[in-house]
Amino acid sequence: MKQKINNLAPEGGDTYHYTTYHWGPLLFKTKIRPKDLTAFKKLCSKSTESWTDHLAGIIDNELIVDTKEYTKLLTPYLRVYGNAYKEWYGLKLNSIETTAAWVNYMKAGEANPPHIHHNCHLSSVMVLDVPKSLQKEQKEWKGTGDGPAALQFFIGNPCNFHVNTFGFKPEVGDFFIFPWNLTHSVSTYKSKGIRATAAANFKIIDDNKFETNEVPDGKKEA
Repeated sequence: MKQKINNLAPEGGDTYHYTTYHWGPLLFKTKIRPKDLTAFKKLCSKSTESWTDHLAGIIDNELIVDTKEYTKLLTPYLRVYGNAYKEWYGLKLNSIETTAAWVNYMKAGEANPPHIHHNCHLSSVMVLDVPKSLQKEQKEWKGTGDGPAALQFFIGNPCNFHVNTFGFKPEVGDFFIFPWNLTHSVSTYKSKGIRATAAANFKIIDDNKFETNEVPDGKKEA
């Protein structure tokens, strides 16, 4: 399902498009505009401190990104997400706080096994760069599934007439937001070049669904 949203940027007048997918959780996808993508890449290039010890990825180069600056750049897209959130859950998303942000520079032979994120309500992935060699590998790849370096999301086990997985071949500018406990993974690839992605976790502020009824692990508060 595609939605067209108008005048959500602070200066007004801009139009944003996003996609939601018909299954259990809200899986949100939009496209980062080229000028914004350049700014995200520049911000990530300043990262030097490793974040690998906190992550599930089998990736050597995972670095912390400044959350304050990341949030500034992401604000228009979080507004668009808020619209999708209201339509999906029937709840107003008053505020989102970025709790962590990092950049993954993935190379041939590396992967991100199926995992979830903790100590947050929402997670996200932004595709910063896909080398031409990887694009060629994806185009030439033959087999079932979504192929080299695919981003995959899973819920439950496969059963008849039930959608339980979505897979995406990475395209530059793709940006996804999803619940913290939605299992996801990235498959490996063989070609030379770096597949760069930025990721961030968020906490929902002033939302009755999360702040008064649930804690991040999904259990009811006493």
